[in-house]
Amino acid sequence: MIELIGSHPLEAAFRIAYQGSLHIDAFGWEAKAKSFYAHAVARSPHTLWLHVQRINLLATVADPDLHGALFDLFLVLDGRGSALCKRLLSMAKPLLQTSVYRLLADQLAGAGSMLRLSPRGSVLSSGQLGYEQLIRLEESTTDDPTDPVKVASEQLAFGQTDLAQESLEKAVSAEPHRLDLHQALLEIYHHSRDKQRINQFLQRLAGKPNPARKAWQELIHELDEDSDTIG
Repeated sequence: MIELIGSHPLEAAFRIAYQGSLHIDAFGWEAKAKSFYAHAVARSPHTLWLHVQRINLLATVADPDLHGALFDLFLVLDGRGSALCKRLLSMAKPLLQTSVYRLLADQLAGAGSMLRLSPRGSVLSSGQLGYEQLIRLEESTTDDPTDPVKVASEQLAFGQTDLAQESLEKAVSAEPHRLDLHQALLEIYHHSRDKQRINQFLQRLAGKPNPARKAWQELIHELDEDSDTIG
């Protein structure tokens, strides 16, 4: 069992990385653990114990990203490891929407297509800019080690999501014309789903160039729908 961790996200990342158990006790710091696993799976998609720990964590806290985590595992295994997949899907069944469960079950039976899913929480699907794509983006755009996207990517590599978010917020405010900065920050916000902070940041952007305006609007709309569902 992992003891309660302080506020330093790097410590959380290292403690999680060296746990032998497939069930991680993240009581009190679930958000940091969730962020760590999202990034770790994107960086090392073929490390199966990371997938299993991530799925177990999300199931324990009944997180809606659970079906995205299952999707990522199924995507990587590509028809292999059916016993493992069936066991995890059975465990997660009470927490999944019926339609999502059926699609995943069909995929295991070879009767479905992963393309039919719209996996919230997936970090490996091609339909969204995940952490892995964020790192590819910073590698392809500049060799400057001080570039905000590169800095944020390195912070994410150590599980420092809060620092990466702050770095990108400052960068977008300073250079609002850069689409790559908006894309990187949007991806972090997509995972944090902190509607209040997003709205506060958009207020700071008011009157400035915003090449990703449509993407910001879509994220706000998605969060509004989440609020309506919860309500």
